[in-house]
Amino acid sequence: MTDKPLEQMGLRDLRGIMRQQAPAEAWTHFNGAAETKSTFHRNPRAFQQYLFRQKIFHDVSEPDISVELFGKKLPIPAITAPVGSFSLIGKDAERQVAEGTDRAGAMMLVSQAAHFNLHDWRSADKSPLVFMAYMNRGREEVEEYAKTAQDLGFAAVGITMDTVKPVKIGDEVPLSTKDGKPRKGHKSTPKDIEWMKQMVKLPVVVKGIMGAADAKIAVDSGADAVVVSNHGGRILDFNRSALEALPEVVDAVGAKVPVLLDSGIRSGGDIVKALALGAKAVLIGRPVAWGVGAFGARGVERVFNILAEEMQRVLVMTGVARVRDVTQDILIRDDWGKGRLT
Repeated sequence: MTDKPLEQMGLRDLRGIMRQQAPAEAWTHFNGAAETKSTFHRNPRAFQQYLFRQKIFHDVSEPDISVELFGKKLPIPAITAPVGSFSLIGKDAERQVAEGTDRAGAMMLVSQAAHFNLHDWRSADKSPLVFMAYMNRGREEVEEYAKTAQDLGFAAVGITMDTVKPVKIGDEVPLSTKDGKPRKGHKSTPKDIEWMKQMVKLPVVVKGIMGAADAKIAVDSGADAVVVSNHGGRILDFNRSALEALPEVVDAVGAKVPVLLDSGIRSGGDIVKALALGAKAVLIGRPVAWGVGAFGARGVERVFNILAEEMQRVLVMTGVARVRDVTQDILIRDDWGKGRLT
């Protein structure tokens, strides 16, 4: 434990406290990934390929880090990821995540795999919400959820596509569903995107894109945004990092739809790097788990405050007044890091 007040803690502090306080099952899950954890480790390490180009002669002192997404203005381009397993941390963890995200004013993607229902999420979090479906639940259940999300004023709906096989944590069996049955894999198809697009009037988000070809198919099928994601390293060992896949996805569809990045964000500097490479915003999963596991809703709010503070520091030190003005010009490729990602 640390004697620091919460307002002085960083993400490492929250991670350490969550590890001490959370149930062992929760720590194993949130620190776990597929097989050897190669992809899990590669995700954050990929950001080390890029250095910032410092610039001190400018008049930037209070950079604007707000963005607009799905018609909603957000105070920070960081979004709570659609984690279906926050309840492993504690019976109130999902509510605390919602409340903490709400206090930060951030957007939240909510998973169909969560124990909370959509009414629970809406009552606990008044900030913009996005419902993310798993098609292995069957179209009937997904349709009910998606239409409820629309009725409750959610900002968008979406599909997590990369669940051909159940999420696996090392050698452990996949997590069970709400009713205690083993999770089943499902190969989602472009037809699922078309079906979702026809069913609701909200923007449709497609998560699990890791290449230009899939990105083009998703957009051609009706996706209004895509999330570059390898599911936090949980679904395919020895996959490339999400950051490495980001540029080609941006090149392929970035002029048509917002491209979001998920997997590996561990600092506000990481967020700025993702934006410089073309992302509109990023998803935050494990750091939110650290926050809620350490201090509940206050911990989640602190996570977003940390990220905002770090982003503002980077923008001041690179001379960028607004996040929408961030470009690759502020980055330098670090040749020293070649070959170190594996």
